[in-house]
Amino acid sequence: MALKKREPGTLGVLMIDFSPVVREGLESIMKKDDAIVIIGDAPDGHEALEHINRARDRGQTVHVVLTETRNGKVDGVQATRLVKERFPEIAVLVLTESMNDSYVIDAIHAGAGGYIFLKDMTPEGLLQSIHRVVEGVMQMKTELLHAAVENLIQNGRKTLAERTTEAAHLTEREVDVLRLMGNGDSNKMMAETLGITLDTTKKHVRNVIDKLQARSRTHASIIAAQAGIVGNPINSAINASTEASK
Repeated sequence: MALKKREPGTLGVLMIDFSPVVREGLESIMKKDDAIVIIGDAPDGHEALEHINRARDRGQTVHVVLTETRNGKVDGVQATRLVKERFPEIAVLVLTESMNDSYVIDAIHAGAGGYIFLKDMTPEGLLQSIHRVVEGVMQMKTELLHAAVENLIQNGRKTLAERTTEAAHLTEREVDVLRLMGNGDSNKMMAETLGITLDTTKKHVRNVIDKLQARSRTHASIIAAQAGIVGNPINSAINASTEASK
């Protein structure tokens, strides 16, 4: 999938408390991309919220937050949750050294747009992930995402009845949008299928996510799968995470 061309200095990235060596490495990589502006490095999730507000006061926008899950004072999942609760429009990438399914599951629930292993990360891969996560594309190894989604569907934190009740609050058009999201359709594809404008489609997507109290398109598709709205639950959730929100 080709990346959308961005103007220089239009993609704001905030980091949360990486070690000096990792932070310098990340900065070095991101500085190679003219579109990326490094907003700063917050010491924790709560300070990240302040950094985002201060950046807005300066006329800067944070589009992506990079955080890390490791043993120590930084909890990347909690930081993700804090950012997504206050600023749902900001994408979060969790970088990690741990192959831990529970972290992946918690990260998806928290609203992370990606879960990347540092040892597998290349400079080009990091830059692509930063750009793609803004477009709504889940950045995660397919096999790991598959396992996490299957776990979430089988062991959802809410019952099927509760999920179905939540889905019942959707309008007929929103249910159509949710089904198409589960098919992996991008916003542009949904707009063409439904015969509505791209802006209207984006509003429907946002309404669906909000009404289902989901953190992301992937999370919304998991809820839809649990409620029986989509056909193949695992594939639907994975499809929703691997198409760009164009």
